[in-house]
Amino acid sequence: MGYVNMEKILHDARKGGYAVGAFNIVNDLTARAAVQAAEELEQNIILQTSVKTVKAFGITAMMAFLKPLAVHASVDVAIHLDHSTDVAFTKACLDAGWSSVMYDGSKLSLAENITNTRELGEYAHKMGATIEGELGAIVGVEDDIFVMEGAGAHAKPADCRVFLEKTGVDAFAPAVGTAHGVYKGEINIDYDLFDEINSFSPCPLVLHGGTGLTDEMFYRLIDLGAAKVNISTAIKIAYCQGMKQYLLDHPDQNDPLKLDAFVAAQVKAVVSRHIRFFSQMDRDRAPFEVDLHCHSTRSDGGDTPKELIINAAKRGVKVVAITDHDVLPPDKIEINGIMIDPVAFAAQKGVTFIPGIEFSCETEVEDVHIVVLGCDFSDPRILAMNQKIVHSKIDSYRKLTEVLTEKGYPISWEEVLNYDEIPRKPEDVQKKLIFNLMAEKGYTKTWSEAKLLCRNNPEYSVKREKPAAAEIIRLAHQTGGIAILAHPYLIDERIVLQQGEMTRADFIDGLIEAGLDGIEAAYTYDKTTYNGDLTKAQIIEQVRHNYADRVAIISGGSDYHADYKKTDKKVRQIGEAGISLTYFKTNPLLSRLER
Repeated sequence: MGYVNMEKILHDARKGGYAVGAFNIVNDLTARAAVQAAEELEQNIILQTSVKTVKAFGITAMMAFLKPLAVHASVDVAIHLDHSTDVAFTKACLDAGWSSVMYDGSKLSLAENITNTRELGEYAHKMGATIEGELGAIVGVEDDIFVMEGAGAHAKPADCRVFLEKTGVDAFAPAVGTAHGVYKGEINIDYDLFDEINSFSPCPLVLHGGTGLTDEMFYRLIDLGAAKVNISTAIKIAYCQGMKQYLLDHPDQNDPLKLDAFVAAQVKAVVSRHIRFFSQMDRDRAPFEVDLHCHSTRSDGGDTPKELIINAAKRGVKVVAITDHDVLPPDKIEINGIMIDPVAFAAQKGVTFIPGIEFSCETEVEDVHIVVLGCDFSDPRILAMNQKIVHSKIDSYRKLTEVLTEKGYPISWEEVLNYDEIPRKPEDVQKKLIFNLMAEKGYTKTWSEAKLLCRNNPEYSVKREKPAAAEIIRLAHQTGGIAILAHPYLIDERIVLQQGEMTRADFIDGLIEAGLDGIEAAYTYDKTTYNGDLTKAQIIEQVRHNYADRVAIISGGSDYHADYKKTDKKVRQIGEAGISLTYFKTNPLLSRLER
């Protein structure tokens, strides 16, 4: 730990889905307060210096008190020159020891901006320093650079591509609607533009004008890729208002050290509050970094694949599998009107995306689901099985709506096809959509009650033809994948198959003999239709005890469906159940899923 440039700390932030605070200090007092806040929170920090401040102290004099702070800090500290428009002055700061600089050529032509930024970038890199560039005009005043309200210009994606390619900057600040200083009136941020630029930027993005943004705005921009957030005005306010407040409260006090201590505490509090927020250390984090069982709008989930990946990143989940029911996983998702590989999109968010399918198996037995991961989902054998399942689902689900209507629970097939105002094809319908409608119409209190009503009452039970679990296990292996039994304790303790009655344990033994690779241990049993007496922890222990030496994988997953969009009861969260990242990376079968 100690004095660094911005490269690693911003790369780590971008990959980890958080941001590093860059605070414009004005003197030794504010610099020390900022570093102390970072050290107490064990978070990296960027001390930012405006050109005006550096000129007031002198280049050598300012570095003389800043560098020892950084060198001896217990966290990584970068010293960054902010918004310099002078090439010669910027080089002088680099010569004096600044570890990072920002060249602001936003008022120049694109060609001039590129030329100057590239020149400074080459100079900085020879010194072991980093450089930040900017495109577009950010409204407000920053170090005597003034852009009038209404004169701000958003960065253009095409220009950004050229700028990034030709300058090789280490961090990039595109203008997207934020402003320097205190905001006046409505804040209009172009999130889609920020997201689009982040999708092709090779370096981390920087958010200027952070003072005054709402929590929601910060979270959204950080989720979209902001890895560095500049805070200047808030530091100035804390410093000046702190001094004013102390003198008002202590009109007869003439001890400069006490005044300094009070002001430093105000600055430190502001820095601490922002660091806690940017680092997301107080944000709800998932207990498991790997979740191998989630659902999107491609089946019966509430999040689009894009939203699911973003929400996984928010929760600190590092590996997520989208395992929609009997539906092929997406090979492309739409980002800003462009279809891109979900694996690449997830990687930008610091998440490893694993495509999968949760196959419903066994016509006569409920809740036998095999999660298949890592297959070649374009294999003709997978496609043929998918088509067979699709036809079976359409027939049985349409029949179920007819039966329910006959029994006094009217639900039309048209309502199912347009559930939640999302038009879908018949082949995209999932049974849970019918259960959701039953609950929303007041026929049952919850979707799980609706499921149990249809499952346990022969009058409402409409069986659809499903493949045998052993058949899906073979299919997974034939197409290069692995097969995991999902939520084994949702299967009844005694089941009846065509070959006769058997226990759940005997049934699982048969799947292991058929080549089953893994069994899901950690699962959200308390938020599903499980009606047994065991706790989640007891089930995990039993699965491990009974099967750890018999299958290659003891898996876990939340069965996330974005329930929060429909209810506040028994809401499953991404990463609520799962496995550790260490187990994922060291397990021979799971680790090969990364690509």
